Amino acid sequence: MIATLRYEFRMQLRRPVLWIVYGLVYAATVAAFSHTYVDLNLGHNEGHDPKVAMVDSATLLMSLLPIVYGCLLADRLIRDRRLGMTDVLDTTPAARTGRLIGKYLGTCAATAVPLVIVYLGRAVVYTVTEGAPAALGWSVALLVTAVIPGLLSVGAFALAGPLLMPPLLFRVLFVVYWFWGTLIPATMMPTLSRSILSPSSQYVAYGLFDLGHSLTYLPYVILPPGGEVYGPWEGAALNVLRPEASPAVALLWIAVMIALAAAVLLLTRLHTARTES
Repeated sequence: MIATLRYEFRMQLRRPVLWIVYGLVYAATVAAFSHTYVDLNLGHNEGHDPKVAMVDSATLLMSLLPIVYGCLLADRLIRDRRLGMTDVLDTTPAARTGRLIGKYLGTCAATAVPLVIVYLGRAVVYTVTEGAPAALGWSVALLVTAVIPGLLSVGAFALAGPLLMPPLLFRVLFVVYWFWGTLIPATMMPTLSRSILSPSSQYVAYGLFDLGHSLTYLPYVILPPGGEVYGPWEGAALNVLRPEASPAVALLWIAVMIALAAAVLLLTRLHTARTES
């Protein structure tokens, strides 16, 4: 598992397309929200707050960059089969389960590196320009609790999806899913946006870090009436999946993301065992 993890990590990190596509989407994101990104938590009434600023930064980056993350992972699991390496790898002492976990962790970690770099890099810039070293601590805390669990879930689905359909079709459907399931307001149509199943929801920010008491202005996020309450939308479908934010719900969201990733990996292992036996 560890050998596979190290190999997959190095191989994915060396792909030029990884850096090129991330760079283009990041540039487009910054251009679209340049004023907000340059002056984080602009709408906070009490001035700049490093916690709110790092939530703003994470929210902005998690709006579009995970699309790149998922699309770049879509061909990783089926690569060995396409190259005819499955039988060769089966002759090694490494078990299929170990190789699957190693490939999952290695490719997901490598594909997340550019996203992590730009997020922590913005935290460093904020720390220097605003003289707020607490931003570094908040950025790490949000990265571990609010960003990584969502990426783990997305990564598992991105690896498994192309086993059932061509990678190109999966990428198209994944982009559609991301806009439907994370960005479209629940008042427009039934959607998983802002729900406990959404990989980019802000349950950690509002529930665990109590963002509701230091509300910021996010021009790219549509909030329901009352704004400060992160939870059900009045009149929206699937509100049963949108409990009001609290520390317990934030921890539940983290657990759900990890459980979804584990379940998808288990189903992937069963699928490959059946198809390759």
